[in-house]
Amino acid sequence: MGAITLAVVPSSTPGDSRFALDGLCIALTKLLDTPVHGINSASYQDLAAELEKDRVDYAWMSPTLMMYTNERIQLRPLLTAVRNDSTEYNAALFVDGSRPWYSLDDVKGKTVAWVDPTSASGYLFPRVHMASRGRDPTTWFGKEMFLRSHGEVVKAVFEGRADVGATYGACPEAGEEIKRAGFLDVAAKHPVRVIEWTQSIPNDVIAGHGLLSKPEHRTFSNAILTLAESDRGRRLLKKAFAADKFMTTPRNTLKPIAELVEKARRSGYLPHL
Repeated sequence: MGAITLAVVPSSTPGDSRFALDGLCIALTKLLDTPVHGINSASYQDLAAELEKDRVDYAWMSPTLMMYTNERIQLRPLLTAVRNDSTEYNAALFVDGSRPWYSLDDVKGKTVAWVDPTSASGYLFPRVHMASRGRDPTTWFGKEMFLRSHGEVVKAVFEGRADVGATYGACPEAGEEIKRAGFLDVAAKHPVRVIEWTQSIPNDVIAGHGLLSKPEHRTFSNAILTLAESDRGRRLLKKAFAADKFMTTPRNTLKPIAELVEKARRSGYLPHL
């Protein structure tokens, strides 16, 4: 196996995981006895473009982004992130807690901040959810913004540049506090109100380029799983991917997302895709 390139997309703030990714690549280099280089892609589209140009071997990405990219090149989902013993999460439509908005009806005609057209929690699932509630996402808002990362979406809402934003989170049980969300990762003490939670979304995956062989994929996957067996390795993976551990990605992970996207495309809810 020659030199390996591992790429990630921005999560909280563009470039915020650069040092975490560097540390992870150093550890993987030692395990694999092969140079592993990290790339912090500036956007979802940049990561997809690097994969299409065969400049990336492995990528940390949402199943949605993988599915879109897989329409043009072959990718293989290898490992799924596990957080809080779950392989799923939710999307949240949220507003600043100081604003007098409590429902979708309250933010009609206002400005929404999305992450990216290929983001599961930052675009796709919130729009499909709105449609299921009888609100057409293509006409509901007065202005739409695409800000490339969850952190930038949160900042836009908190700074008043957007009225409502979409980000990731874990929908709490009744009466419980929110323990994980994009806005908590940016400013945990800032008042926030979630006006809608979506259905469950499969967690992010580590995907391998289809040009690489199955034995190469297996070797790389085993290196990640080996890291997860030590305290230091788990810390590196947590910093780089915000994942507690990993498991082999179940078969047909992309099938329900592909069906959802196809339905949304037919209905015209994804005009940017």
